[in-house]
Amino acid sequence: MKTLLLLLALYGTPDFESAVLFLTGAASLEDLDETTLERFRDLQLRPLELNLCSRSRLVASGLMNAFQAASFLDWKSRSGDVLSYTELELVDGFNHDYAEALKPFTRLSTSDPPGKRKHNKIHNDLMVRGAAKKTGNNDFEYNWGLKYKVTLGETACLHWSTRTTYSNQTMDIGTVSAALYGKKHLGKLVLGHFNARFGQGLNIWSGFSMQPWSSVSAFRRSGTGFTPTGSFSPGYCGAAADLEFGRWNVAAAYAVKERMPMGAISYIGKRFSAGLTAKTGALGIDFKMGLPNLGLYGEFCWQGRPDVVLGIRWLPRYGTEIASFLRYASGLPELAAGISARSFNGVAYWSTRQFRMMVKYNPSIVLGQATIIPALRVAACRKENWRLEARGEMQVQAWKWMARTRLDLVRCTDVSWLFNAEAGRSEGNIRAWLRWTLFKVENWDDRIYVYERDAPGSFNVPAYYGKGWALSLAGTWKIGRSHSIYYRVSYIEYPWMTANKDAKLEVKIQYQLSL
Repeated sequence: MKTLLLLLALYGTPDFESAVLFLTGAASLEDLDETTLERFRDLQLRPLELNLCSRSRLVASGLMNAFQAASFLDWKSRSGDVLSYTELELVDGFNHDYAEALKPFTRLSTSDPPGKRKHNKIHNDLMVRGAAKKTGNNDFEYNWGLKYKVTLGETACLHWSTRTTYSNQTMDIGTVSAALYGKKHLGKLVLGHFNARFGQGLNIWSGFSMQPWSSVSAFRRSGTGFTPTGSFSPGYCGAAADLEFGRWNVAAAYAVKERMPMGAISYIGKRFSAGLTAKTGALGIDFKMGLPNLGLYGEFCWQGRPDVVLGIRWLPRYGTEIASFLRYASGLPELAAGISARSFNGVAYWSTRQFRMMVKYNPSIVLGQATIIPALRVAACRKENWRLEARGEMQVQAWKWMARTRLDLVRCTDVSWLFNAEAGRSEGNIRAWLRWTLFKVENWDDRIYVYERDAPGSFNVPAYYGKGWALSLAGTWKIGRSHSIYYRVSYIEYPWMTANKDAKLEVKIQYQLSL
């Protein structure tokens, strides 16, 4: 049976953007943060060997929640290594769409013949990048960045990241993070910088958390526990560890700068999971419960005041989810509800500070060798004033070509708009994308955020403001198996501004060595 599944496996891999959006639940890449995109870029460059991972390693990757990791390892213990993504779809907690989204970031090498793979192979990844920016006054500004990661299979890793910025030319020690993953009771040991994410984020949650109005999938959070990090913007620095005893996990950490101890005890069952978290001055309890076609989750936290999150998910049929949640934290009440289907996502969000609604429709149409993906997104937000947004996109993929257009319309202080068109081609080891943008945004409150293609590790979501146009060329040249060059050249000009605004030329070059 497993051989048949392997022969029937589908090897088509979804593109990076669609896979990230599915796994994070974000409605667009503009909703994500630098750390999240860096993590997925790292996994794309060095995919996770699922069959060689411990439960702690699977959860720390952020690709699976604790239940999925336990379910995956239970399948392995009964049926052996998972040999294909078709077989992965049969594992409890996974389905076809989830397995497809994992393809760019994972591998299914086996420790048993055929396809035997050495468990503790050493991998080295070095990234060096430089960027130069020229403004209208003919002055050049520079920044540099370096990342190094060495891994011993899925058993141990060491990260080192440091950089300068255009505004700060001082390069310090940066981020240093080392982790050891165990096989029996030791889940992992982390020294140096680390992230901490538990429950629904009321008590222990470092870094950015996606806003709940992004999509239905963003309502419920999945913590990764204490994890190492190679991000330029790490969470804490100190030491962290977790121990595993069957379905139980015990974790503890100490953040040096904050002088803050943290701890967690969690139970991971087949249909019920719960956890207790504690840090200086705060105590939290979270839970997740699965019933047929229904899911309940929540967290209660006391840190001088009561905070609470309660949510419910209903799956009336495959591919359709209806969900809502109630959150009260820091004195702010929040309520959200939404529905998602295969090509549709709609969310309504309310708090005493704002009201938001967002609807997105993006079907996929296959015509022979071409795939056409139209998308329409409409959003409304009320703070001091109403902000109305409409976005239309059209993407066409055929053979080795890709073309995409996008139009944004915004009505807040005034009417603003942005239009861009992009074309790209992938030919062997060379990929290139050319994008042209035209925009008119006369008020800062009407600014429009747009995700821009860039090199791995570069977070590029600029806010367009002013009246002008932009042109960019981004691409990759893979030289053999170990060497890659990433580049980006961009130019933006504001010829129709009444007040003078300098044009900007920026060039980025990044070298990647993978051994």
